[in-house]
Amino acid sequence: MIRRTLALLIAALLIGLQGAQAEVLDRLVPDAELVGEARFKVMFFKIYDAQLYAPNGRYSAGNPYSLRLHYLINAKKGRIVSSTVKEMRRMKAASNAQIESWVPVMDSAFIDMPKGSHADFIHTSDGRLTLVADGEIISVIEDTVLAKAIMDIWLGPKVRDQRFQDNLMGRSK
Repeated sequence: MIRRTLALLIAALLIGLQGAQAEVLDRLVPDAELVGEARFKVMFFKIYDAQLYAPNGRYSAGNPYSLRLHYLINAKKGRIVSSTVKEMRRMKAASNAQIESWVPVMDSAFIDMPKGSHADFIHTSDGRLTLVADGEIISVIEDTVLAKAIMDIWLGPKVRDQRFQDNLMGRSK
């Protein structure tokens, strides 16, 4: 009896978290529908599953959209920041000085993401980036150039893995 009650309580909590996450997404990306999905791996290690949502399932960089990452590993904030910086440098998203100036912003905006958790990177039509973890807004990046540089890691012209981007944008066959 106790196990059943506990299981029902956990199920209700999970449904509530999913509902909260959907509520933020629905508010910031009206009529959000899945555009595409992809799995990010480094060699044989599965890092996260990604899903792109946009109004009516049609992505446009100028419109609101959301990139949802479902973490398949424990991802520490420091590692997330350093990987983001490394990708920005590889893509030449900005000068090294500019990228370094963004590190404190990312350090305060990002959090540890335990295995099984979800993060939404919601890009609004005004260019800001709202970060949501398991249904709760954790930060808003107001710097539109930084927001674009972050999202270009997955959606920009110089992505590391073109097949990943094609799947995410629903262009795969």
